[in-house]
Amino acid sequence: MRAIAQRLSRQLILVPVVAVASYFLMASLPLTAETDAKRQVSRELAASYRRDLGIGEPLGFLRPWEKLFRGERLGTSAQGITGDELLTKLSGSVGVGLMALPLALTWALGFALLRTRWRKGRWAALGDVVPAVAFGTPVFIPALLLAPGVVERGYLLPELCAALVTSIWPGIFLGTLVGDSLEAELSRDYVRTALGKGLSRAAVLRRHVLPNVWPAMLDAVGPVATSLLAGSFAAERVLGLPYFGQLYVLAVLNKQVAVVVVATTTFATLLVVVSLAVEVLRYAVDPRSREASA
Repeated sequence: MRAIAQRLSRQLILVPVVAVASYFLMASLPLTAETDAKRQVSRELAASYRRDLGIGEPLGFLRPWEKLFRGERLGTSAQGITGDELLTKLSGSVGVGLMALPLALTWALGFALLRTRWRKGRWAALGDVVPAVAFGTPVFIPALLLAPGVVERGYLLPELCAALVTSIWPGIFLGTLVGDSLEAELSRDYVRTALGKGLSRAAVLRRHVLPNVWPAMLDAVGPVATSLLAGSFAAERVLGLPYFGQLYVLAVLNKQVAVVVVATTTFATLLVVVSLAVEVLRYAVDPRSREASA
């Protein structure tokens, strides 16, 4: 557990670093209310930047957080956000992500097992075709295919469909990693020895192979889980879900700089929480992790 505590303390430093770095990056944007058309913004929006970022004030980088804690709105009235609204949108995306994560893990394990089965014979090409199709298909395409039935006819919950479409790419990505690791493990001597002693293939897979494959999967689960929990702009936009993923991208597009600072820091905090959860899970399921910490 000491290793987990050390990792947590190192990652907690990441949050204020991201907050300060994003603040000064947003504060240094060359926006103007003068005649430069490419960088021009309205005078109202320019004044909103200065108020939200506290430019010229002592400890101005704390200004966005002060406004949130006071219940004030960041950004312009039409496109800004309060702290309560931010939490509502974040909880919506996290809820969708919590549905998407087990779906992605199911896709991953299923594809990994099928890829291992396909590695020889006439289906071998599918092991490369499926990832190519999944990686080359933008999220909004399956979302658009589902949207008429979901949004117009109300067949399924938009949140469930968003979880489904956002889980495909991460699931196939994880499945590719796990499949490669499975193939490497299945070619080792201990597998042939276990099969030679009469153990069934399923028992060898469950008892001996999968415990050696989980660490490879956990290495990739952290970033994948963070991206799922933070929401998908494409899926949320198409399916009409006004959650955190859509807020983040629209804040960038609409130059809501203080909202970008807060959203970036929130994303970094989410990354730390997910990383800690993955480390705890690794400590629980991987004996080598516990031995390394001893």
